[in-house]
Amino acid sequence: MGALGILLIACCSRPASGPDVPVAAEPATAPAGASPAAASPVAASPVAASPVAASPVAALPAATDCTLATPLRPGIPGSPGNLVPSDINPNGMSELALLMRGMLADMRAARELLAQNKAPPPMFDRHRRIRCAWPSDPARRNETFDALAQAYLAGIRALDAREPSPEAAYQAAVTGCRGCHEASCPGPTELIETLRLPEAAPPPP
Repeated sequence: MGALGILLIACCSRPASGPDVPVAAEPATAPAGASPAAASPVAASPVAASPVAASPVAALPAATDCTLATPLRPGIPGSPGNLVPSDINPNGMSELALLMRGMLADMRAARELLAQNKAPPPMFDRHRRIRCAWPSDPARRNETFDALAQAYLAGIRALDAREPSPEAAYQAAVTGCRGCHEASCPGPTELIETLRLPEAAPPPP
């Protein structure tokens, strides 16, 4: 992974600077019967489906809630005080940093498939964990971050549904990713831009 990739991980594993941001109140237990909204049905598309290698990001079970209100489990790998040892970040990686590393790999694989006119496999059930993963500083998990995460996930759900087209939905997801980082960790924006699909060549005069 290059220097920009390391910067992406470091941004999500270091404590936030400046005054603490209040964290939204969370219930002691997950709401009974709570479940995320079902992913949009996949519309017919001329882009052919294609199997890919298993993603490094694990999918959440369909019945698992994952919102700002979802309580995070203390003591798990990547939680505060339990950062995962890493040769990329000497301070260790948070759960969120590890998740974003896998999300980056997913998006790179999706870009390759789209370049071959093939549809990426669904990603929403993996990427939605962004709303309920430990950052190194719990204050980073707040209403502002959650709103930006939802904007990104809207692009991922559209990509899963191939609406309005796989390419347009993918570009929207990249834009959502950049918008989130511009607000909270602008360092990796150059790396994020490398995920974009090349613009179509203009028609001849």
